[in-house]
Amino acid sequence: MTARLADAHLHLFREGFPGRYGKGPYGLGGEIEAYERFRAQHNIEKGLVVGYEGDGIQPDNNRYIRTLAATRPWMATLAYVGAEAMPDAGAIDGLLDEGHVGITIYLREAEATVSVLRWPREAWRRLNQRRAIVSLNAFPVATPGLAPLIEASGGCTFLFSHLGLPGRQRAMPDRATALALLAPLLGLAGLPNARVKISGLYAISDPPHGYPHETAQPFLEILFDRFGWDRCCWGSDFSPALDYVSFAQAVDIPWLRQVRSVDYDKVMGGNLREMLSAQSAPR
Repeated sequence: MTARLADAHLHLFREGFPGRYGKGPYGLGGEIEAYERFRAQHNIEKGLVVGYEGDGIQPDNNRYIRTLAATRPWMATLAYVGAEAMPDAGAIDGLLDEGHVGITIYLREAEATVSVLRWPREAWRRLNQRRAIVSLNAFPVATPGLAPLIEASGGCTFLFSHLGLPGRQRAMPDRATALALLAPLLGLAGLPNARVKISGLYAISDPPHGYPHETAQPFLEILFDRFGWDRCCWGSDFSPALDYVSFAQAVDIPWLRQVRSVDYDKVMGGNLREMLSAQSAPR
């Protein structure tokens, strides 16, 4: 299938993502040059850049990705906000006024979700008013507590990265096992503003370089069944994914190529393009 792609999850760092080898495996040039080449080769029209300032990788990543986006109309950016940051409305306005279309939060444990729920109410009200996109790298233990927040923030779109991070699987799980692992995320499927990124399949595969990551298939089937084709968006997870797979492999999901072309086109680009258009529409 040939599609106009839109990438719902990519990272860009000034010095490159260090990765497992200490250097990005994408050839000559920096990350942005590499991604621009991949973008041209794979017909990627839009990209949602997920900011990250944790682990000391790049403390000013939010500012850096806005610098890149200033001269690249294809790029939309999400500002990294630590779960414990307690931003007020002014801080949220500042990030969105800089040009970010929303924020990204990493929730590795239930305590992180508790912290986010303690953010000033006005901060979430402002995100809701401005129809922000909220990207969540949320582990299953941190996911259930988000339901009241998502339900109360109908103006925001919440994007759960990497199939909800159900964990690495050495063998293909049966449906009952996959359902149990996805249960925290599936509990949010009834909320229309909760969506899922079809990304990071290497994080579900053991070994992670085991392309085409067949152990992800039961999770994909369940997520498309519960969330529907209109609420799932493909993401490359550039450049962390390149520790384990090629960029072409991050794009090509064999199981997904078996579905109807209209559904394939939605997941691989149409849904994200529609989301970004709605976010930027006049209020």
